[in-house]
Amino acid sequence: MKTMLSVIISLMLTSYSFGQNNFIQIETNKTLGLFSFLETSSAQLGTSRSFRELILDFYKQDKNFNILINSYSKLNLNHSITREEFPKKRPASTTVKDLLWIAASNSTSIEGFSQRIIGLLPHQTHTQLIEILKNIERYYDNLIWNNEQENIDSIENKLGKYKSKISELYQSISRFYNTSWNINIPFKIMLYPIPLRNGATTAIPKGNALICGFLSHNENEYEYLLGIIIHEMCHILYKEQSQEFQLEIDQWFANSDSPHAPLAYSFFNESLATVLGNGWAYKEIHKSLDSRDWYNNQHINGFAHSIFPVVEQYLNEEKSLDQHFVNKSIELFGQTFPKATKEIAILMNSLQLFANTEEEAQISKIANDIHNYFNIRSMWVSTPMFSSEFKETIDQKETTKLFVIHSDNINTVNKLQEHFPSLKIQTPINTINIFKDEKSKSTLVVINIEGLDKLNEAYKVLSNTVYFVYEINYEIK
Repeated sequence: MKTMLSVIISLMLTSYSFGQNNFIQIETNKTLGLFSFLETSSAQLGTSRSFRELILDFYKQDKNFNILINSYSKLNLNHSITREEFPKKRPASTTVKDLLWIAASNSTSIEGFSQRIIGLLPHQTHTQLIEILKNIERYYDNLIWNNEQENIDSIENKLGKYKSKISELYQSISRFYNTSWNINIPFKIMLYPIPLRNGATTAIPKGNALICGFLSHNENEYEYLLGIIIHEMCHILYKEQSQEFQLEIDQWFANSDSPHAPLAYSFFNESLATVLGNGWAYKEIHKSLDSRDWYNNQHINGFAHSIFPVVEQYLNEEKSLDQHFVNKSIELFGQTFPKATKEIAILMNSLQLFANTEEEAQISKIANDIHNYFNIRSMWVSTPMFSSEFKETIDQKETTKLFVIHSDNINTVNKLQEHFPSLKIQTPINTINIFKDEKSKSTLVVINIEGLDKLNEAYKVLSNTVYFVYEINYEIK
């Protein structure tokens, strides 16, 4: 009886601690909103097009505003720190910009933000960034902050009623992910308003912050946002799985004989977050499945729907992700996308990009413009071609390898042929060839163009291909 009583007390204390320690916090932070305003205005990756159109419609004729945005675009904020001990197919890097998002989430003023980021950037870049934030603040205040306090208070109050439910869902989801999390470190739901009734929003997980834009003129936005919050929490729990468990999952995928295994793995993180947040959690909160698409990408949406019954069974049985689950996920991915190994959009989900340039502006263009044509979840960029880093990464197994050749064309094509002697890499100028390298079990995409003026046309041709054929010439006009 004593043992049973102690277990009951322990469970009560655990539940009590989740409710009393503010494990789930909700906040709308002006500094974070200002940083997202700057990111969105300059069309950075992962920002809302609807929000950007609103901002630019209002300020596109303002010369000073455009100068500030252009200045911000030129700052290099994407240096990365990589945790080498984790599996190569599980991106484990943190960029300086990630740390800036976290700092903004925890700052109550621009000056406080400035103090938090000391040492993250070169002094001159730091000074330029803070000066830009100070000068653009009046634009943010005028369009957003000064007009949205009532809407901010409304959504915080509505979401606040679900804090205990979010804590409850966290416990089931963290057990499924087999992730340990210190409950003294809260999850912070960090909101910023987008003054629209309809449109696209974005959300990103950074540290312990679940950063979510919300349509502040939509009174029911909180209902949709609840699933997004859990979705972003899932990304953090997936990332924070132990090194040992990450290596175990990596091995489960590697041991599969299915040709769909590496492709299912590349969609695994996003699809799990989607099925858990936008599928299962939405159902737990609203007592019915969301009839809308769960994700604005047919492959992630399709994969998430296909694994929903298995995920729900595991959660109901309080089971953690295991090898059986991975094998079933691979099987369902193959059934949902039977032509996946020849579908260019799927293969471009995770890739290595190689370019023969060392110029930062050219590298940025090559790496950034491709996101206008493909939904890319992870991308490793290696420049210039044939460097020591190239030799270390080129033979990585089961990854799509994209080669963008825009200068020294003949020599570069010849060197690629030398590295892959079993293939016939003779890609003519202004064409695209696709090859299968049996040694690395990888798809090679070679774009050969006469200058970067042809780059977007090349990406467009590639994205329009849908299902490709090996070793034929796709012409770029």
